[in-house]
Amino acid sequence: MCIIMKTLVLGVLVVFTGLSYLGNKRATQIRTYLDDNYGRKNMDIVGYLGGGLQLAAVTAVSRGWLSNTSAAYHGISLIGSTGLLLTAFYHEAMAPVLVNIIWMGMNTVGIFEGITNMQALSQITQVIG
Repeated sequence: MCIIMKTLVLGVLVVFTGLSYLGNKRATQIRTYLDDNYGRKNMDIVGYLGGGLQLAAVTAVSRGWLSNTSAAYHGISLIGSTGLLLTAFYHEAMAPVLVNIIWMGMNTVGIFEGITNMQALSQITQVIG
């Protein structure tokens, strides 16, 4: 793994760990805000939509519509994971929160890898062409 990717992975790890720590420290305030402004029904809808996006991303890869390394796949999966994370956090289901934080981190790295790979492909085609 090149130094840029190692730095990216470390950076994503630090950012997601920091945000997780802050979210955990202010969990009660955040849940109260979500409940007061959106309510349980809307928070559940966010979770269902997130789950739907996750399933759509996996289906797109399994059907060959998207590559599992594409930025589009990782973007759809990241949005889906975010919805699942918010619902799990709202309902105080911390195991799924952890899983979705990890999944979101992997998707974030995947998006940047996809962008980096696209830039590399562009440069290669310019040199060849």
